[in-house]
Amino acid sequence: MDYDFSKRERGFGKIVFALCLDKKKMTERILIGEANEVRQKFDNDNGDILYDEVRPLGQLLIDFEADKDRRWNTNAMQLHNSYNKVFPFDKERWKIADKASKFLKGKYSKGEPSAMFAAIRTWEDYLNCYNQNHGGQMFIDKTSILYRAFSTYGEYRQWQEEAINALSKMLHDSESQVELWYPMKKRSLECVVVTASFLPLIFYYMHKVEEWGFVFQECKACGKYFIARSRHFEVCGDECRKVQAVEAKRQFDERAKGDMLEQLHESAYFYWYNRLRKLKNKKVATEKIATVNSAFKKFRDEAKTKKSEVKQRKIKLPDFSSWLVEQQKIIDLLMEELLD
Repeated sequence: MDYDFSKRERGFGKIVFALCLDKKKMTERILIGEANEVRQKFDNDNGDILYDEVRPLGQLLIDFEADKDRRWNTNAMQLHNSYNKVFPFDKERWKIADKASKFLKGKYSKGEPSAMFAAIRTWEDYLNCYNQNHGGQMFIDKTSILYRAFSTYGEYRQWQEEAINALSKMLHDSESQVELWYPMKKRSLECVVVTASFLPLIFYYMHKVEEWGFVFQECKACGKYFIARSRHFEVCGDECRKVQAVEAKRQFDERAKGDMLEQLHESAYFYWYNRLRKLKNKKVATEKIATVNSAFKKFRDEAKTKKSEVKQRKIKLPDFSSWLVEQQKIIDLLMEELLD
C-alpha cells in the first residue's frame, strides 16, 4: 500500500508507528498505518497498512532520520504559510503545498521508517488542521513535536548510557508515554506504539537494548554499526562473516609468504657466508678470498632487490626461490675452482 501526497482530503484515521522487538531472534518489526489496520496486522496479519518490515535489531536506532539543518521544520513552515492562501486564492495555496509535498514524497520514497511516518503524519495533519480554529499554529505545534527527535537524537546515537540519560530529560509530559499492545494470540512479544513523538519510542528501545545487555558494535568488515549480544561479535551478519574469513585467510597467506620469503633469503645468505668462512679457515690466498667477497656482495645486492620485488608482487616467490638455487650453483662452481 502506497501513500498519495497529492491528495487534498484526509483519507485516514489515526496513523500510528508500531515497533515490536524480538530478543531471541534479534529483530525489530515496524508497522505504519491506520491504528485499526495496524492492530489487525499485528494480531492476525490481515490489516492493510502502509509499511510492515522485519529488520535486524537496532536498525531503526542506527539509521534513524537525522535533520541537523531542520529542513523538516522549514518544509512545515511552508505548509503553514499556505494556510493564508484561502479562497479566491485557493490555487495559490495548493501551488505552495505541492512544493512541500515533493519534499515529503522524497523522504517517503527512501524507505527509512521514521522519515516515512513523519512524511505521512505531516501531510495528514496539514489536511486535518486546515479547517480547525488556529489550524496553522496547531499544525506547527504537532510537527515540532514530531520532528524534535530528528535534531536531538543524532547527538546521542549509539551512546547507550549517555543517550538514555539525555533523552529522558528531553521528554515533555505531552510526549513521554507510549501505548503497549499485546497480541490476541498467546505470544510474549509486546508492541510499542506512538503517534505524536519518536522520543519515547527511542527511549523505550534503548532501555530494552541496555536491559538485555546488548551493545552497539562497528562491523570489522563493512564499517557499519549493529547491535550485538556482546563485544565478542565483530561482524554484523553472514555476508560480512564471509568477507572477514576471506580477509583473515589473505592475511595469513601474506604472513606465511612473508615468513617463507625471509626463510629462503636467510638460508641462501648463510649458504654463501659459510662458503666464504670455509675459505678463510683454510687460509687460502687473499686474492681468492677477495674474489668470493666480491661475488658475495653482488649476490647480496641482487637478492635484496629481488626480495623487494616479491613483496611488491613484481615477481613470484617460486621464481625468487629458483633464482636463489641458481646462485648457490655459482658459489659452488667458484669454490671448486679456487680450491683446486
